[in-house]
Amino acid sequence: MAIGIGSRVSWVYQGVRTYGVVVGKEGKRGSVPTAGGGTVVRVGSADDPVLRIKSESTGNPVLKKRSELKAAPKRK
Repeated sequence: MAIGIGSRVSWVYQGVRTYGVVVGKEGKRGSVPTAGGGTVVRVGSADDPVLRIKSESTGNPVLKKRSELKAAPKRK
């Protein structure tokens, strides 16, 4: 299954599998603000773009490269 906008995906964060839904494609570079007032920047490539994800556990925006993600089944 290809990962694209609307896909449910998972990744490992601090040893825990986390889930979210892809809401946008940032391309080669993306950034999101943090709660502390900073900014997180991710740099990808044409072959491995940065995707914007809405985390299911927190609702916060997350940036991940496509290579860091696995397709996950839809929620029941």
